[in-house]
Amino acid sequence: MKHLPITLLVIVTMIMLHASLKAAGENRPAGARSAAMANASVALQDLWSAFNNQAGLTALTDPVAGIFAENRFLIKELGFRAGVMALPAKAGTLAVSFSHFGYSAYNEWETGLAFARKFGKNFSAGLQLSYGRVSMGENYGQRGYTAFEAGMQVSVIPELLLGVHVHNPGSPRFSGLPAGQIPAAFRMGLAWEVNPAITLTAETEKDISHKPGVRAGLEYRFNTLLHLRCGISTNPASNSFGIGIVKDLMIIDLSSSWHPVLGFSPQASFAIKF
Repeated sequence: MKHLPITLLVIVTMIMLHASLKAAGENRPAGARSAAMANASVALQDLWSAFNNQAGLTALTDPVAGIFAENRFLIKELGFRAGVMALPAKAGTLAVSFSHFGYSAYNEWETGLAFARKFGKNFSAGLQLSYGRVSMGENYGQRGYTAFEAGMQVSVIPELLLGVHVHNPGSPRFSGLPAGQIPAAFRMGLAWEVNPAITLTAETEKDISHKPGVRAGLEYRFNTLLHLRCGISTNPASNSFGIGIVKDLMIIDLSSSWHPVLGFSPQASFAIKF
């Protein structure tokens, strides 16, 4: 930290202070595919549904594991890392996930266990229970919390999927700290497969701390190997873009979002099927 320019030091300090006041345990999206589409991912179906909407895990047919990294605003102290493994079975799909945000003076880590299942051809649902801890340096110690998520996806028509996800309904609190609430958030959106090459997504999100935000994304599958993506969001306003490379059992996604004041936040994820 001592080598950071003063401006960046102020930014890091203010963001971390805001995070601690708002409380940790917020719903952090993961996966460079969804990041490239402005995280309009509540109706997407892939491995990263373990973070974005657990109901989407039901689309997986093979065991798969992946890792994700984000360098928010190109500041390493705001780095976010995540990993997940999903195991589809006849009864449903089980997923174990892990994430870490921050640096030595302020960091959050969380691990989650999710289960998703289809009910008929057109409806799927998923649940996740997580445990996490927040560390705020030597003077403030640590606080633990449990978090709950639930989501569903409904096939309105074969080409149109509706997704709904709720994170921490009832706003549970940190253990031992009655003043620290874990943010509750509600998301709802659509994914429309216009044709075999194009998918459009859109969603809205509302949490207890902010005004509703709107996100929209586009994925163009240039061929079976290369996928191109872009997105736009409000509150906060940002643009995003990225590519995906699918080769045999490997999936590589690269993306970046751009904030008009704070700049770029590159992301990358890698997944492999077994």
